[in-house]
Parts: sequence; C-alpha cells; structure tokens
Amino acid sequence: MNHIQLQQKIIHYRSEVAKYKQLLQLMETELKREQLRNQYVQKQLEQLDEYERTIEHLKQQLLFYEVALEEEKKRKKETKKEDIVRANAYFAYAVMIPEEKEEHVTIIGDFVIDNAGNMPLHDPIICLRLRPADHAQLSGKFSFRQLQEEGGWTFAVEDWRQKIKDGEYWLKPIDETTLLPNEQLRFPSFELRVVQTVVVEGFVYFRQLKQGVSSFNHIVINK
Repeated sequence: MNHIQLQQKIIHYRSEVAKYKQLLQLMETELKREQLRNQYVQKQLEQLDEYERTIEHLKQQLLFYEVALEEEKKRKKETKKEDIVRANAYFAYAVMIPEEKEEHVTIIGDFVIDNAGNMPLHDPIICLRLRPADHAQLSGKFSFRQLQEEGGWTFAVEDWRQKIKDGEYWLKPIDETTLLPNEQLRFPSFELRVVQTVVVEGFVYFRQLKQGVSSFNHIVINK
C-alpha cells in the first residue's frame, strides 16, 4: 500500500471519527433532553397528584357545607314548628285558723300565672270558682269599675253579679296586658272567708288559649 493510499485511509478514518463524535454529542444532547423531559413529566405528574388531592379536599369541604346547610334549614324549620303556647297557674296561699271553731277560716293568697311557652300571651282572663258558691266569700283587689289604680283587676263579663251568685269570679287586668315568655302575672292578695267546707278552683284564659288552663292546685277547706 503506497503512501497516498495511507493518507487517504487516515483522512477517511478521521472523518468517520469526527462523524461519530458528532453523533455521540447529538445522542448525549438528546439523552439530556430526555432526562429533562422525564423530570418535567415527573413534576407534572406530582403536580397532577397535588391537584387531585386539592380537588378531593375541596369536594369534602363542599359536601360538609352542603350537609351543614341542610341541617341548618332543617333546624330552622323544626324551630318554626316548635312555637310553644303554654301557661301554668297555681294558688299560693296561707290558711288562718281561728281560735274558736265557730269563727270563719280565712285564706290569704295569690293566684299566679306563668307563661311557660316561647310565645307572648295576650288578654289574660281568670276565673276563680267556689263550690258550693255560698260557702265562702271572696274579696280582693278588683272592682266593677275600670278606673281602679294601676295593677288592679276588674270583671271580665257583663253578667258578673249572676256569675258571683253561681260562685264564679271572672276577672281581667285593668291595664292591657301581654305576658311574655317566662314572665309572671298575679292576682294578688285575695282574701277568702270560709263559712263551710269549700273547694276553690282556678282557671286562666288567653287570646291564644281560649280553651283555658286549670290551676295545678285547688284550695280545699273542710269545716
């Protein structure tokens, strides 16, 4: 092989080496690019996982608030249904026993009305009923005239004289009265002079309780 051929071979192989070096550089560049692409994709996948976790958290929050809203609506609806109109009444009294058996027994007390519901009660009327009617006499802070001092009571019916003969005292406050929840109204300091055995019953009526409410207790005097 002559000198010229050897030079040509050297030139050829140098060219091949240069070509493969260039290919190697291209492959290395492509490899780096692929590595970066993989890193990018990996980060994107991690970000997608984070997005999915965030979306799931938001879904849970949304569900929580939807349930809370439904419960609040239900509570308001139930609260609206639970308007309670209720009153209680009772006698608070003391019995004065005479020294002599033949003398009258005297009872001094209050007739007490409580608004035990959650709604205002308007226009109270009480009825104190004596049975038998002629076995006792009732007196107190009431008048047939509506000009009495503040806090007084007057008759609530026109035929009050006949009602008294029947043993019934129908009374109402002279002042227009609204009894708010947890408030109390009293027919105070009545006096009952008992001649013979008697039972005293109490009832209260309001605009919202037309059927009336009987008192928790009665006054019973055996004589």
